[in-house]
Amino acid sequence: MEPARNGERVREAAALLGFVVLCLAVAAAGGAVTATSMGTWYAGLAKPAFNPPKWVFGPVWTALYLMMAFAGWRVWRRRRPREVRLALGAWALQLALNLG
Repeated sequence: MEPARNGERVREAAALLGFVVLCLAVAAAGGAVTATSMGTWYAGLAKPAFNPPKWVFGPVWTALYLMMAFAGWRVWRRRRPREVRLALGAWALQLALNLG
């Protein structure tokens, strides 16, 4: 394999890791805030019979944030600067809204 191609692979892998770390950091921050109210107001809500058990939320939210990281990385890999900036701006906005 060519050295230049290896360098590009390392760059892409590092970027993917960056997207994953960012998304999981946002998930952890949101989870830390939410965890303080899980035993109080959320436990007191009237929930429908189809409400999933508590243990489901952690794996599902983790999977969702990993998919958001992968989606952001896939957009970042595109070589159209204007469209990438716009799409990653929307991606960052939805990530901020998730945290909010």
